[in-house]
Amino acid sequence: MINRFHTTLSLLVGILVFSQCKHTAEEQGQAILNLSALAAFPLEQPITAYAQSDTFIQVSLPKNARIEELSAADLAKLKAAAYRFYKHVKLVDGHYQVSLPSGKDIAVDEEVVSAYKKAIDQVNQYADSLKAEGQEIRLPEITEAYRQHLIK
Repeated sequence: MINRFHTTLSLLVGILVFSQCKHTAEEQGQAILNLSALAAFPLEQPITAYAQSDTFIQVSLPKNARIEELSAADLAKLKAAAYRFYKHVKLVDGHYQVSLPSGKDIAVDEEVVSAYKKAIDQVNQYADSLKAEGQEIRLPEITEAYRQHLIK
């Protein structure tokens, strides 16, 4: 059941990208970082303490970087940032809502938080477009189990 959830969530979250680093396909070509791929890449060691600490997370990614090219340290930072961010994402009336005023509230660089927020908006828009075409879609909730999966 958890694997099915992760697969479903990965498919939906697959359209999420770090838009601060890639902008649009017309501007720079290809997506830099797919968040479903982020969840799929294992860490060398769990980062539970780091993710749950108040250590400030700042990630500087080079243009056109691919997830498989990230250092272990940058991958850990991105996963820790996602862990913190997703705590503030709830499913309300079939849409994801972010209740996070600022990156400083979770000790994550504002550019990273803005990119996550934009990606959540894109997921909601994509779900709405599928509904408008008559397709039935149910976005899965972001669970604690999913968040824990990111940091292990």
